[in-house]
Amino acid sequence: MRGIILTITALLLAAGMLWAAVPTATISVPAAGEHFYWFTYTDIKGQAVTTTPKSFKDKKVTADVPLVKDAVPKGTRLYVLDAKTGNEAVRPIEGKGALAIDLKTSDFNKVRRVRVSVTGTQSGSPAAAAIVKLTDADKKTQEKVLDPSSAGSVEFSDVAEGTASVTVLYGDNKRSSQDVDIAIERETPVLKLDIPVAGAIETLAPTQPDTSDKSGKSDTSEKAPAGPQSKGVDYITGLIGAILLIGIVYMGVRMMGNKGADAKLLLKKLGVEVQEEQPIFEPAKAQPAQQVDPTICPFCGRKKDASGACSCSVIGTAASAVSAASGPRLIAVQGPRMGEIYDLQVGTLTIGREESNAIVFSEDSAVSRRHARIVSDNGTFTIYDEGSSNGTFVNGVKITEQALNSGDEIQIGTTRLRFEG
Repeated sequence: MRGIILTITALLLAAGMLWAAVPTATISVPAAGEHFYWFTYTDIKGQAVTTTPKSFKDKKVTADVPLVKDAVPKGTRLYVLDAKTGNEAVRPIEGKGALAIDLKTSDFNKVRRVRVSVTGTQSGSPAAAAIVKLTDADKKTQEKVLDPSSAGSVEFSDVAEGTASVTVLYGDNKRSSQDVDIAIERETPVLKLDIPVAGAIETLAPTQPDTSDKSGKSDTSEKAPAGPQSKGVDYITGLIGAILLIGIVYMGVRMMGNKGADAKLLLKKLGVEVQEEQPIFEPAKAQPAQQVDPTICPFCGRKKDASGACSCSVIGTAASAVSAASGPRLIAVQGPRMGEIYDLQVGTLTIGREESNAIVFSEDSAVSRRHARIVSDNGTFTIYDEGSSNGTFVNGVKITEQALNSGDEIQIGTTRLRFEG
């Protein structure tokens, strides 16, 4: 009997020790409200596992931490989502026994869902096909495929607060990159970002309204006019009366003929004021010819020099920018260098205020010392912003990287350049 008692006691002690070994986590949040928590870990087979999210509304909740071989797996992470803001906190879980996890407001520094909508600036329609990459402030890169069923939008999860980069890959190895702000303070739980692509990206056709009934047949029947039928009869009767009245007046004028004066007198006696006839047209007065100053350039509006050359042509000649070549080039269409043409060679071409650049805008204070560069690769030209103070724009969109298509307009400082490929 004594042996049996000892055996039972040992089993109870072992069960108690095993129960005590099961770790729990007490999760505390800054304020009560709807929250969700879940864990991610790797199981014994090396498969990634995500536990089912569980909700709680108090400031504290106790959660069982997952175990693998009676231990917390390495790399286990706790996710706590604030349902109201859409922000979440992510914490690594390590150790044994009871864990206390006290989360502050600053710990909720990731956005659970970020929706990126890609459109083409030329059509304004959603993009049909592309690869969208998002690299957040923690240097974590996520990649999504955008296809026609995506309706121009893809979603990313667990994105860190701060400046992120969104890169769109489309067409034949073309790409467009833009910097975006991942904001914790916002109006909606889902952060929505609109990314316009300045290049010729394939877009979806505009959708047509659905006019078919439930049987699938298009409703093409004529709609009966609203209101009683008598309104249509009244309208026709009034139209006939107006035509008859016009006819009577016309015949009366014809019968009066040259008795216009008597008619006027009769109308005056009846109390009708008669306006004297005025000539319909007045002879046009001769306008003095506008004088054109031959010393002013009609293009840039500046004074011509003694040889008759304007400022823009002088600069273009001095810089040897004007060229009759038909290859890839940039044409200045606005700004102090308007009229200049820059031939694009294979390789890298830099643009900036310093004289060391291939294209120099030294007189423009809005241009950075090294503002942008254009790189040629297998016939494709791509422009990159070099961290300029005022940014580089393609077709009105601020970019960090953009593949160029013929006809695209580049804005650098006060100068606008048209790319011809």
